[in-house]
Amino acid sequence: MVQGTSSSAGKSAITAGLLRYFSNKGVSCSPFKSQNMSLNSFVTEDGFEISSAQAVQCEAAFKKPLRQVNPILIKPASDTQMHLIVEGKHYGNMNFKEYNGKKDFFVKKAAESFDFLAGANDLIVVEGAGSPAEINLFKYDIANMGFAQIYDIPVILTADIERGGVFASIYGTVKLLPPKWRRLIKGFIINKFRGDASILESGIKDIEKRLKIPCLGVIPHIKNLSFEAEDSLELKASCGRQAGYNGGRIDGSGNGNKIKIGIVRLDRISNFNEFDPLFLDGRINARFFDSVPYVENDFDIVVIPGSKSTISDLLSIKRSKVFDYIKNFEKYGIIMGICGGFQMMGESIKDQGNIESSHEKDEAGLGFFRTETVLSAEKVLLNRRYIFRTGNAGRESLLTGYEIHNGRTFFTGDHNGSGIRTNVFVPSGETPHNFSPENGIISEDGKKIGTYIHGLFANADFKNFLIGTAEKNLKSMGKDIDLNLKAGKPQAYETVKNESFNLLSENIENHIDIKLLRNIIGI
Repeated sequence: MVQGTSSSAGKSAITAGLLRYFSNKGVSCSPFKSQNMSLNSFVTEDGFEISSAQAVQCEAAFKKPLRQVNPILIKPASDTQMHLIVEGKHYGNMNFKEYNGKKDFFVKKAAESFDFLAGANDLIVVEGAGSPAEINLFKYDIANMGFAQIYDIPVILTADIERGGVFASIYGTVKLLPPKWRRLIKGFIINKFRGDASILESGIKDIEKRLKIPCLGVIPHIKNLSFEAEDSLELKASCGRQAGYNGGRIDGSGNGNKIKIGIVRLDRISNFNEFDPLFLDGRINARFFDSVPYVENDFDIVVIPGSKSTISDLLSIKRSKVFDYIKNFEKYGIIMGICGGFQMMGESIKDQGNIESSHEKDEAGLGFFRTETVLSAEKVLLNRRYIFRTGNAGRESLLTGYEIHNGRTFFTGDHNGSGIRTNVFVPSGETPHNFSPENGIISEDGKKIGTYIHGLFANADFKNFLIGTAEKNLKSMGKDIDLNLKAGKPQAYETVKNESFNLLSENIENHIDIKLLRNIIGI
């Protein structure tokens, strides 16, 4: 089990690196995380919802994501309420006190999934959650030592040196644990180090002597590591990848014209990891924003992402005036809504069953589409291929994506003559249904796009369509921009991720005591 001295210590990355390293050595591996708290989720091929972090780790291990790799997923709905996914399906909404009161039930569910994976693999690499030293939560713990002790799982502690106080965090974490748990920690890793690692030697020897726990190695900071972040802490960090964005049309490196994309940073933003392909495309400058930009036409494209609490986030952007900014933005550029953002683009959202909030009245949306959304307890979970019908001379592309939503969206009246095209994203093998907007909507000029599909930006054809539409719109306004979409074609996102897994694996092989690691694991 890989645990961390804190959130964002690098547990997910180290876990992925171990999985790739041992998979490359012919060991059948699987990730596992008994309990994950994240608003980023993924739908398996058989229709179960799990954390996106464990789906990514399955890729690292060359395995298809299964519901068993993440039996319990907590999606915060508010400061006190959680939306709970158990064994890949919605279990209910509850507060943390209610959740902790059912510990035995959740431990049983986690153990059943772990046993399934253990029977099908040579090695399970378990990822912990947050810090194991949350002393107020010891008796409720099923994600760290509370789970490790059930199976006597050896634990490796990871500490992020970039946060400062790395030796104090290692020492304090171990010393706060009761002896029955402390004995499970078999080693520690110092992560994200920059510079000459020899300067750490005296400190490492001191900590090893004090704790009688060996250091497995020092992992350097990996500059070009690119795969999905897990939680909102990493959302803030991911903004650092937007360094090329400077508000101008020419970046500081002389790379020429770029399309500027603004992504609304909602309070309960979900699946924000799907925007990673935008940050890795040299034709694009993308950034998150949560207040009205100083310049009205600061972006060429504005994207409203998914949300775990759509009405709450809709009310929030109304209070911040971002709502009015988006409504006015249609004069300048393209507006795209994904999932909850798509729902906001309609005329109204209804939550009369209090599915996501206690907000019982209809809440008015942006009104870009003649649609209304009704939130319901039944959750749509789909992972499939879509035929993307661009409308350009009948051109069609095959896209991959997934859907996770509690709402159903309907037309409020006759949409004929309203300047929109429906059935833009038709599920492969299905016949289009003209009465439903749920297969996607695009305005005739391509400047307003609504869809329930997550993961579209990982598809080169869709990204090229979006960039091409933005380029066409800019030229219609007399602005000179030529991206030459065929030149400098960016790498496929799957290729970029695969290279990141290999980079992690190489760093583990080069900087970790593999013999000691194998002795700890027992292989």
